[in-house]
Amino acid sequence: MRVPLVLLGCGRVGQALLEEAASLDLQFLGVLDSTGGVVDGGGIPQGRLSQLLSRKREGVALGELGVPGEGATSALLALLRERRGLLVDVTAADTRPFLFSALEAGWGVVLANKLPLVGPWEDFRRLSSVGYEATVGAGIPLITTLKALLGSGDEVHLIQGGLSGTLGFLLAEVERGEAFSQAVRRAMARGYTEPHPAEDLSGADLARKGLILARTLGLPLELEEVELEPLASPAGRGLPVEGFLQGLRAQDAELRRRLEGAKRRGLTLRYVVEVSSAGVRAGLREVDRKSPLARAQGVENVVVINTRRFKGHPLVLAGPGAGPASTCAGLLLDIFRLARTLGR
Repeated sequence: MRVPLVLLGCGRVGQALLEEAASLDLQFLGVLDSTGGVVDGGGIPQGRLSQLLSRKREGVALGELGVPGEGATSALLALLRERRGLLVDVTAADTRPFLFSALEAGWGVVLANKLPLVGPWEDFRRLSSVGYEATVGAGIPLITTLKALLGSGDEVHLIQGGLSGTLGFLLAEVERGEAFSQAVRRAMARGYTEPHPAEDLSGADLARKGLILARTLGLPLELEEVELEPLASPAGRGLPVEGFLQGLRAQDAELRRRLEGAKRRGLTLRYVVEVSSAGVRAGLREVDRKSPLARAQGVENVVVINTRRFKGHPLVLAGPGAGPASTCAGLLLDIFRLARTLGR
């Protein structure tokens, strides 16, 4: 059976999913971004999808290639009433109204977008049936694993995660002797950071990931309750990129000092998200050099899960933690899982 879906968002992750359409049995009924898009209840032909992908990569907005603005929104809402399928959200916007409409109409929902999951706790509960594997850990089956553990009667005591491939890469470079400010420039050159690296260094995305994990465990926490230590001041977001990068040089000596102090104790520094019944913390932590968290390579994500059954020997998950292909892998896990429930 072909899997009918609508794609919200056509950035790097959305484009990676469109690339998969030809090799997988995916039927796109709509592709939209913030400017508009294309909606076709009979399915968008593969040739048209290829054209949309090509033009989008050239920087053309979908609103110029299909129906602009509110016209595309109206077409989407009509489609939600007329058909059944999956709504796949890879935007970075608060799309809760669309998601709630889709769920009420009997659609399945798959998210790479974290924002709908970090609003009020009650909204998270309304979204409990959606697939959100791709929101934390990219393609690592972390959410699936946690739900399986809980569903089997196990109790999760502590989750420790190196959940930013970007920050993991930066700290590993500093450990090898690179100045922090130069490591950030290197990460930018490799495409590991957001266009403005202040987004990565603020830690805000890690706070959202930690909250999603906590809520998956049933902890009714709010985002403002997350204890967050940024690697750079959030005020840096307001600076031009080059000015922000120049300002990072002032942090080189302090980060080097903290790293050298950890090394004298036989430890190293990693940016770790910790989730337990005590709450959520995200920040720099000294970890044992033999720890899985310390052994992560490049932009790898590593998660250590201590449970009642996995206490002396915790469960460790690891895999690529950056790049659209990894996130797309997480989306596909949910897409084909939820596709089996359509029409039931």
